[in-house]
Amino acid sequence: MRSAPLAFASRHPRLGAALGAMAISQSSPLAKLSGASPAVVTLFRGAVALPFLALLARREGHAPARRDRALAILAGGLFALDLQCFHISIPLLGVALATVVPNAQVFIVGLFAALAGERTPGRAIVAIPFALIGLLMLARVVDPFGGGVISTAVVSAGSDPALGVLWGIGAAAFYGLYLIITRRISTSATGSSAVGPFTMLRDSALGTIAVSLLLALLSGSLLPPQVWPGVGWLVLLALMSQVLGYPLINASIPHLPSVVGSVLLFVQPLMTLVAGVIIFGEIPTPGQLVGALILFGGVLVAARK
Repeated sequence: MRSAPLAFASRHPRLGAALGAMAISQSSPLAKLSGASPAVVTLFRGAVALPFLALLARREGHAPARRDRALAILAGGLFALDLQCFHISIPLLGVALATVVPNAQVFIVGLFAALAGERTPGRAIVAIPFALIGLLMLARVVDPFGGGVISTAVVSAGSDPALGVLWGIGAAAFYGLYLIITRRISTSATGSSAVGPFTMLRDSALGTIAVSLLLALLSGSLLPPQVWPGVGWLVLLALMSQVLGYPLINASIPHLPSVVGSVLLFVQPLMTLVAGVIIFGEIPTPGQLVGALILFGGVLVAARK
């Protein structure tokens, strides 16, 4: 039996993708509002979402092979490390730009594919220098507006953009590995052992919880500094991203033209940027905004089919 969110996304893919992008775009603002450590944010994202994912997985009625379940749990552990790096980068880079950098996972996946012997498209190679320039501008290592009136009049969104970009690249690397493993599960499973999207998300949530719990214990805290409203923000984050956002986007994208997916790639961080300005007063510098556009351009070129 097809799960309701997937059926809705199949019938209304544009609306489903738009709602999914809106939900995910608020991940970093909600994480910052909670005041919790990166490990605690990641732990809540997995733990709160798990019962909902388990219920939806049960409706799918799939019985994955033991190997596929183990791979999904491993992928969930990598996803926890991705979120850990992402959440660390938020105060360093700002909520909006921290959402931009992990899109570099396109190049990470391409690198691993090339190492595995797959042919690398020429456009992906051409896009790499543009992506690097964009990252350097986001980190403010390169700033074409440096010393100008516009640049000095704008307060940077993050406390340490260069370090934030490094953590963002770490998030991209772990997310790239997560995608490689989950795609292998999807392509290797057939027949009665086929793995449904919610079944795989349920199993990966177990890995996410295990790794983030370990990191949270090492940091000495399992709750945000202010239990309320901190826990409320974390619950809302888990529901919007893990239960609503990612499933809607994953189910909608296959039914949409590639250009629509490209537009969503831009819309998501734009929504986060608006939230960052309104809630936290974070305003990236002109150079960082140009760098974000350059990075996006490189990602779109590299990911184009």
